[in-house]
Amino acid sequence: WGSSLAQAKSIMERKINSKIAKGYRKVEIRSEAEEKAKAKAKGVKVEGEKKPSQPRKYDFHPEVEGLLRLMYTATGNAVKKGLSSAAGASDKAPLGNLSDAQLDKGADILDELDSLLEKSGSARNKFIELTNDYLSNIPRNIDHARRGARLDIDQILINTRERIEEQRKFITLLRDIHLQGEVFKEAAEADNPVDVWFEGLGCDLDWIEPNSAEYKRVAGYFDNGQSPMNSNFYNKLKVFKIWKLERKGEKDRLNKYAEPIVSKKDATGMIVGWHGTRTENLMGISRSGLLMPENLPKGVHITGKAFGKGIYHAPCWEDAGKPRKAADGQTYKRFNGALKSMNYTSLSGAFYGSGNTERRGYMFLEEIALGVPEVHLTACWDRPRPAKGYDYIYAQAFGNPRLTHDEIVTFAEGASRLTHVLEIGHKRG
Repeated sequence: WGSSLAQAKSIMERKINSKIAKGYRKVEIRSEAEEKAKAKAKGVKVEGEKKPSQPRKYDFHPEVEGLLRLMYTATGNAVKKGLSSAAGASDKAPLGNLSDAQLDKGADILDELDSLLEKSGSARNKFIELTNDYLSNIPRNIDHARRGARLDIDQILINTRERIEEQRKFITLLRDIHLQGEVFKEAAEADNPVDVWFEGLGCDLDWIEPNSAEYKRVAGYFDNGQSPMNSNFYNKLKVFKIWKLERKGEKDRLNKYAEPIVSKKDATGMIVGWHGTRTENLMGISRSGLLMPENLPKGVHITGKAFGKGIYHAPCWEDAGKPRKAADGQTYKRFNGALKSMNYTSLSGAFYGSGNTERRGYMFLEEIALGVPEVHLTACWDRPRPAKGYDYIYAQAFGNPRLTHDEIVTFAEGASRLTHVLEIGHKRG
């Protein structure tokens, strides 16, 4: 082709002229831009055509925009990271080509694996078969199990309760994305994705100024009476940011539930409590609220069963950290459950789950209406409801050496509402 561009052009022209002399016809080819212009003139929608810029619908505080962006990107990124490239995940479609039927099938296979674990002496080949079936329906990223051209099956075999629960957590994220599929698609194409995210979330968000009375009140709930039982976090964390959250219709629903419940004889009354979660679950919980297990989609991970099949809360007692007389006549302290909830977040050092390396963790503050408690000093696994005459289960650690933390389990979605989102981090770093 010659040693210069001019020589290459000269050689190319001679070849073209030679072809024409032999009867070949030179065809004029339109550029991509010309093709798009022609299609647009005929009223055809052109793929990739930039839509006219739309004005902003909402004027958000920058910190509200930041929270919305965090919620959606954390969920989308976790799903894309967890799926194999075969799923075809993208910003526009984090689920890729996965269908709702595949999610159902994946959940059914996890149930089969659960049943298989309960049978003693189950054959390894059956676990391999079901794992293959699961990964065919839910194509997970298994690069961590590759050793060159070889696949280490033991790295991906779903043959323990922990690995089944890990997959249920992932299906929970997939369900959240499925419900918000159109939101992700619209946001990826929009000039102002924050508007789309906000409307898709279905709840109001407001930034709480750090010098305000509300900020000091909510931060005080976190700081006061923390439990030294959570030694990994005790006196080591602080509140960095607070947002007010109002899910549409939730306040009225709580008031309707609370009116007859808290007026009962021996009712506990209204308290505040905590629900910690991984960062990638913020979007799903903000959108759907805390649901009873029977109302959760198939295959979704359930965080607690030890004290019944309900909604779990870590209480923030009004007298947290102060001496209080127990039933045995002795005086003990009843602690704030904030740090227990923090152990369910993505914050570095959190106890539950894996991959907890984030500089910040996120927790919901709740308002909870509590009637008459059914008190338990030990686990009461899988209880569907409290006994007749009781409204909630109180797992009492106060004055009870058999339990480490107080837990509250309610059995109606109207018994609580989310009120705030808190960003928590280490005091140092």
